[in-house]
Amino acid sequence: MVRGMEAAAVSPVPLKKWLWRSYIKAALVPLLLIELGFVGIYWFTSQVVYDRSASALTRISTDTLRDVSVREANIIAHRLQSISAATRIYADETGRALATPAEVSEAEKARHAYSPDGVFYTTRDTGGSAVFYSGVVPIGEAEREKVWRTVRLDPIMKSIKESDPLIAQLYLNTHDSYNRIYPYFDVLDIYAPKMDIPSYNFYYEADQEHNPSRRPVWTDAYVDPAGDGWMVSSIAPVYSGPERLEAVVGIDVTIKTIVEQVLNIKLPGDGYAILVGRDGTILALPSEAESDLGVNELLDHGYEEAILKDTFKPAEFNIFRRSELSQIAIAMQSQPDGVRKVDMQRPMIAAWSTIAGPNWRLLLLTSEDSLLVEASNLREQLSFVSKVMLGILVLFYAVFFAYLWRRSSVMSERVARPLADLEQRMVLISEGNTVPPAPPYEIGELQTVGEHLTTMGDKLDAANRAKSNFLSAMSHELRTPLTSIIGYAELLEISEGRKLEGERMKHVQAISTAGWNLVRLVDAVLELSRLERQDQRLSTSSMDVLPLVQGACDRARPEAQRRDVTITLVKPEEPLPSVIGDTEMLSRILDQLLSNAVKYNVPGGTVKVGFALTSPDAVDLFVQDTGVGIAPDLKADVFKAFQRLGHENGTISGAGIGMTIASRLAEVTGCRLTFDSEVGKGTVFTLRIPRTRQGRVAAR
Repeated sequence: MVRGMEAAAVSPVPLKKWLWRSYIKAALVPLLLIELGFVGIYWFTSQVVYDRSASALTRISTDTLRDVSVREANIIAHRLQSISAATRIYADETGRALATPAEVSEAEKARHAYSPDGVFYTTRDTGGSAVFYSGVVPIGEAEREKVWRTVRLDPIMKSIKESDPLIAQLYLNTHDSYNRIYPYFDVLDIYAPKMDIPSYNFYYEADQEHNPSRRPVWTDAYVDPAGDGWMVSSIAPVYSGPERLEAVVGIDVTIKTIVEQVLNIKLPGDGYAILVGRDGTILALPSEAESDLGVNELLDHGYEEAILKDTFKPAEFNIFRRSELSQIAIAMQSQPDGVRKVDMQRPMIAAWSTIAGPNWRLLLLTSEDSLLVEASNLREQLSFVSKVMLGILVLFYAVFFAYLWRRSSVMSERVARPLADLEQRMVLISEGNTVPPAPPYEIGELQTVGEHLTTMGDKLDAANRAKSNFLSAMSHELRTPLTSIIGYAELLEISEGRKLEGERMKHVQAISTAGWNLVRLVDAVLELSRLERQDQRLSTSSMDVLPLVQGACDRARPEAQRRDVTITLVKPEEPLPSVIGDTEMLSRILDQLLSNAVKYNVPGGTVKVGFALTSPDAVDLFVQDTGVGIAPDLKADVFKAFQRLGHENGTISGAGIGMTIASRLAEVTGCRLTFDSEVGKGTVFTLRIPRTRQGRVAAR
């Protein structure tokens, strides 16, 4: 019982929709799940490939970065060692020059002079060195002799300068503030009188306390008093005797030169190199590192007045003092080389190695993302491929959906068209019409059903004709004795002799009335039989519909008066257009409509007959009663034969075929019969009669 109720609750769907749902359930959904599964597997595997690739590339890049730091540190150490070796040679030659008397040409002596401040200096450039004796110690003959003895150093200073592009300048500083420097520049514009040269780091870092081994050593970064900006120096002591530090020689390398020639290392990703001193001070860094470290490299320095003290790089250049670099600083102090991750506003990998000789650190930094650029490119390519796959999948399914929709339309059309034809055949059969042989169908089962319907239609048509013939014959057979009965009843009413009175007369009148009812019934059956056999001759002509309606109202009034019903004809204010139809059949339709309106009305009710010109091609004739009305569930049976619509056991006579005859006659004459009814308020039947060509109104 429950299953039956559930089945009844499911509303039927069109064949095309049913096929489409079947396609979705049976084909599209499984295929889509499979495709999405493949895409999901592809995305998952691509992510795994990316993660593995990223891990491998990070490991390889980290190892490569460590190797690069060691290799480049060795290269830098080799270059610095060559400068240290040149410093050693330069120091030895300086010691011999200071210990050996010299003869100097008058021309050489002539280019030296005293300044008003007591500075002994060179006045012009002849291709040799510049001399600056600050005057902090009085300059006498012995001091001038020291200058003449060191003139012989100019060729070797020039040769050393030209031997290495890193070298910016060479100098000699003595304990009594004598400075000899190459290449030449105007010393009075740079150096201050009475400058105490041994107080600067490029001098005292070579003394016995700071350099007991007396080998060349490298200074930290400082501002050059000669005006070449920030630099580092390879310095070596020159002793006259076992303990007397006579002078210090040095070879300068500017930070700018180190940045341009030493730190221009090709590193993985966006990496760069930094040169760090022994105490953690950044000796040199390229421009790429400035934003990460928040400092700007000190490549230039302006001198507004004489320099009176050492100038070193500020504290922010010391990585040992910066909190964000504390981990890498600790590691660099404890290990000569290594690799660490560090966070400098972005994840970075640092590798360092110690430069032999000055014990500086070469620090290489590169962002972790740049190391994964290849993996990221691979991921982007995989992502692009996946998007292309998804796009192709969407396009494929769009085309596939369109194809399946088309196929479902074609298939539903192939099935629905024969089904519609079969349905139409069933309608024809239900209406008592004959059906032609079934056309060829593509589907065998439908072809078989069509042939069976044709056979069934033929058999039903034969049975219907037999029924009509039987009804016609029986009607004729019944009409003859009924006519006789009615005749005898009328004779009894007017017969001579004993007069019929009272109840006897009522009985005779009842016989007569029943007889006439039977005659009308027989006539209606005969009419329906002729309509079913299509045994009607149609004679259409142009006519004025108003007189036809007036005649029908006059014929219906006696019966209406007997039932206490008033018939009212509402005449139009303007003349009605002519209509086309069969006069006799239209009269019979009107008789049936008025008879029905009177018969199913209430005592004291009314029947209103009127016209409407709502259509440009027809005249609408309506018959409105004030009867009991028709229930909504019975409206579908109004025009069916032998349907009394609930009055089967009532006192109203009839067989339920009057409206069937009216509907069939309307179809035959090209009219259209419709109705509207409300229970308790009555019914309105509307007969739409075609106008003649002259009576039609042009549509606006």
